[in-house]
Amino acid sequence: MMGLVLIMIGLFLSALDIRVIDAVQYPEYEMVYDDLGLGEVIQRYVVENMLGSTLRIDIASDILAYILIAVGTGMLARYSLRFLKVYIPLIVTVCLYVFVMITPFLYTGKNLVVYALAASFIQLLFELLMEHRLVYTIARVTKKLPNERDTVLMKFGWVGSALCRAFLYFIVLVGLYSWIIIIYQVVQVGFIIFCINRMYRCRHYLSQEE
Repeated sequence: MMGLVLIMIGLFLSALDIRVIDAVQYPEYEMVYDDLGLGEVIQRYVVENMLGSTLRIDIASDILAYILIAVGTGMLARYSLRFLKVYIPLIVTVCLYVFVMITPFLYTGKNLVVYALAASFIQLLFELLMEHRLVYTIARVTKKLPNERDTVLMKFGWVGSALCRAFLYFIVLVGLYSWIIIIYQVVQVGFIIFCINRMYRCRHYLSQEE
């Protein structure tokens, strides 16, 4: 059961966005004006809204969340080997998370915008894939007749959180009003809390998959 608790904490932390450490200043970005396929607006969206001006480490949530999910998943592997499939998208997510943060030190101009945008989008896809496998595997190994309602509601809560996260990606990218971002963040956290609440109710039904 401890593995399930660690996963619940990890999922909750991953829904938060608390960047507490400003590590170093990024190199100043030089706008590209002679590329018709790379407009100034797109460059500003990526450099200002997505990357920011400094390397800010989200150690309060994402890094710790990935560690807790990895440990918790390993503890639940004895119930089903399907949990091991979580590690591939989890490792890819962590690698892309680090890569996006250091792209301003590796690339400039068009390459920076293209690689940072592509890597951040792929990271989002793999993170959602990782959570999908995790939540649905938990639902599978706890799906007993008395618990069937909670497994369905748990998946519903995660789907709601995933949709909010996808919308947040594009909202932050285009730099919409901060109050819209806050609303989506609150709704996303609400969905994930609902998900882990139902996940906690499933703890007594953990059993080895046949």
